[in-house]
Amino acid sequence: MSVEPLDIENAIRIATTDDFQEVFRICCLLHAENGQHEFSELKARHFIWRGLNRDNAIVGVIGPPNNIKAIIYLAVDPVYYSDDVQLIEMWNFVRKDCRKSDYAKRMIQFAKRCADEIGCDLTIGIISNERLAAKERLYRRLLPQGGVFFIYRPHGAADSVVEAA
Repeated sequence: MSVEPLDIENAIRIATTDDFQEVFRICCLLHAENGQHEFSELKARHFIWRGLNRDNAIVGVIGPPNNIKAIIYLAVDPVYYSDDVQLIEMWNFVRKDCRKSDYAKRMIQFAKRCADEIGCDLTIGIISNERLAAKERLYRRLLPQGGVFFIYRPHGAADSVVEAA
C-alpha cells in the first residue's frame, strides 16, 4: 500500500499567530481589490489577531507562513434573535496569481466542514463586483442559496473608498 505524500504547499491548514504578518499582507491585498470602506490598519490587525488566536473565529489558509495563497476567515456569532450561533464567512480570498486553482472551492468546503463540526449554520456569500458571475456559479454549485444581498451607498460614499485604495 502506498501513501501519497502530504502536499504542504497546497493543503488547507489552520493559521496561527506565526502567520500574522502574511495574513495581514493578504488582508491588504483583499482590501485593495475589493474594499467597500476606508481601511483601518488597527481594526484589521485586531480582527486578524482574533482569528489567529481562535477567539470565536478561525482562519484557514493554503500555503506556508511566508507565502499564503488563499485564506478564509470564519467567525462564530450569535443569532440576534436566538440562543443559537452561526458561522459567518468574513472573507474567502485567493491571490490573483493563484486563481487558476481550486483553492476557492476548497475553502468553501473547509467552511462547510467547520460548520458541521461546530453544528451550526454557515452564512457565506459574495460582496464584490469583480467576476461576480463566475463567483456566483461556484457558490451555487457548492451551497444552497438562502437569499440575496444588496448594498446602497449614499451619493459620494463609494468615491471615498476608491480614493483610499
